[in-house]
This record gives sequence, structure tokens and C-alpha cells, in this order.
Amino acid sequence: MDPNAHDNTPALAQIPVSCLILTKDEQFNMDAVLQTLSFSDDIVVLDSMSDDDTVKIAQATANVRVFKRPFDTEYKQRNFGLHDIDFKYSWVYICDADERVPADLRDEISRVVTDSDSVYSAYRLRYKNMYLGKWIKYATSYPVWIIRLVQPLKVAYEKRATNVHPIVKGEIGELDNHFIHYSFNKGLRHWFAKHNFYSDRESVEGFAVRGKGMPALKQLIHSDPIRRRRAIKNLSFFLRGRGFFRFFYSFFLRGGGLDRLAGFHYCAMISMYEYWIELKIQEHEVQWSQKTMKLSQKLLAEDDA
Repeated sequence: MDPNAHDNTPALAQIPVSCLILTKDEQFNMDAVLQTLSFSDDIVVLDSMSDDDTVKIAQATANVRVFKRPFDTEYKQRNFGLHDIDFKYSWVYICDADERVPADLRDEISRVVTDSDSVYSAYRLRYKNMYLGKWIKYATSYPVWIIRLVQPLKVAYEKRATNVHPIVKGEIGELDNHFIHYSFNKGLRHWFAKHNFYSDRESVEGFAVRGKGMPALKQLIHSDPIRRRRAIKNLSFFLRGRGFFRFFYSFFLRGGGLDRLAGFHYCAMISMYEYWIELKIQEHEVQWSQKTMKLSQKLLAEDDA
């Protein structure tokens, strides 16, 4: 599927919703993501000091405002985007650069933001992750619900090292349609580098979670799917061999094999990511680097003797 092949053109009627895109070196995606959001006349790009032409492309597009802020932590960056920038509209659609909004989702967004009887402060929705030209539905543990449409003054991201979730004051609704996620369209090298970075942060989070003891199991059956997902994530930090179990779960229990070769590759890669997290948590706990340094100093002392 072509990431630009969505029915979103500048001729569309404008929808009273602002859009927020967080970027870092996203020149490859900028034209397509700005086109897919062309239903809004208030698009904000919050850039983390890109080294490529991300900002140049954004600034050359009508109805786009660019703000720059050095990246420190995800929750601070996202909260800055929601609370320190003035938006034209009361509703904001949050979109990553490698995501696209199809026409059916665009039309649904239009309906909910113009619904004067709505009681919701935010909406969550699902996405279709694409790899090797197809939707890898089963290998990705679909459906994964993510809050994307919000009223900024009623939402704040939690203080967490990675995989931050928004805390919403008020009720949360659900949208029927999906956005499209092209997480591999910048190549495998970028995907591996990004997940190596994520595994660093997840290992820090996992180390902290393990230090607090086993989480409450009742969260696993919570009515909120986001809280259930967070509980599963926290519980997974206590699992030994999490890479193996992730592959078994994704490929066999969740039917990743039904996605054929794309599903196998994805399950293998995401399992490797989980393996990295486990190794890095162990490194934090046993302080390998300090032990290695002490051992090397001992060996050097023996050689001098």
C-alpha cells in the first residue's frame, strides 16, 4: 500500500480540528503526513531539533506552524505540545509522522468534533501496522487502542520513561475507524535503531517496576484496555525469557503465522526487542559494567605483581 494513496487533498472542506505532529528527522514522511492532514487548517509540528529537511518541508506548507524543542523525555515533549502551544480549535488530533489518516477516519473525526452533545474529553482508536506491503494484523496483537483525539486542557501525559499514556479528565470515547501506521517505511536499520533506543528506556522502567515488587493482578481484568495493556507490560518485566514467550505468544497464540512471512519476521524482530529489554534490565540489576571494571583492575594488578 502506497503511504500517499489516501483521499486527502487540499480541496477538502476544512474540519474544525487542530493537528499535532512530533518529529525528529522525518523528511521522508513529511510530505505524506502533511497531505493526509490537509483537512485541517491548523497543523502544528513540534520538532526535536531535526538534522535533516523536516522543518524546511513543514515551513513550506500552508497552514503549518513549526515549534522547536530539544527532546529530553517523551512525556515532557508531549505535554509541551499539548499545553504550551495555542491551538486554533478545542480538539487536537495527535499524529506521528509515519501515520496516515484514511478518508473514513477523517470523516469520523469531522463528525465527533462537531457533535455539540458529545460528553467525551478524548477518543481512542486502533491502527493497522503495515509491513512488506500488507497489514500485519495478527502478529501485532491487534487491536491496540491509542488515544489520539483530545481536548488538550483535559489531557496530560503520565510521568514515565517510555510508552507514556495520557491521563484524561473526563470520559473517553472510541472511534470505529483506523489510522495506518507505516513503522517500517524508513527501513529496517531505522526500526532497529529506534527500538534499541526504546529498549534502553524500557529497561530503566522495568528496573524501577521490579524494584517496587509484583503489580496488582486485578489490573489485568480492568475495564480500560489501556490500563490492562499497562498491567500486562508491568507484569512482563518479571518474566524470564520474555523474548521467547513474546514470540510464542505473538506467532502461535495470537496467530502471527496467519500473516505469513511478514508475520514471522515481525514476531522475530519484536521478540528480539523484548530480549534486549531483559538483558538491559539484568545489566542494571547486577551492574555488569562495575563488575567488569573491578575484574579488569584485579587482573591488571596480578600482571603487575
